[in-house]
Amino acid sequence: MAQVLKEEVRNRILEAAEKVFYKRDYRGAKLTEIAKEADIPVALIYTYFKNKEVLFDAVVSSVYINFESAFDEEESLEKGSASERFDEVGENYIHELLKERKKLIILMDKSSGTKHTEAKQKLISQMQVHIEVSLKRQSKQEYDPMLAHILASNFTEGLLEIARHYQSEKWAKDMLKLIARCYYKGVESL
Repeated sequence: MAQVLKEEVRNRILEAAEKVFYKRDYRGAKLTEIAKEADIPVALIYTYFKNKEVLFDAVVSSVYINFESAFDEEESLEKGSASERFDEVGENYIHELLKERKKLIILMDKSSGTKHTEAKQKLISQMQVHIEVSLKRQSKQEYDPMLAHILASNFTEGLLEIARHYQSEKWAKDMLKLIARCYYKGVESL
């Protein structure tokens, strides 16, 4: 029984912290506000989390994913165009990520002052390498690496815009399909 209560309190703290970090960001969030949101004394937070940074890590840990594994899986597919490989692997991976969109936004937009400050740049860098691999696979022409960087930045920001303005799962899937189509085939494909 005590273990269930401990888990319930820990979950309340995490849920409250997610709300506060989403609203304020890491630097603006106060443990007193998180405790108030969780309806617990501030001292109880320290029973579960050493400090605010450890609490922040716990909130974002489920979305602090390594995109490289998804990119590797997509690149390992021997057949299909880049867009077909994305449809088979990447799209599902992104939909899973969007299920925790608030945590994704906290990690990417609200982590200044933590060890995760560079999370968005890390994602862009990983995506840039993935795009460079795809360009080499699809085309005999060599491109300036800045092209892959710009595409990676734009796709990452598009994904974050879907997360920021999320309306429903269907809306997100439809929007992702449109962005991917534009990304792979150009605006004229619409």
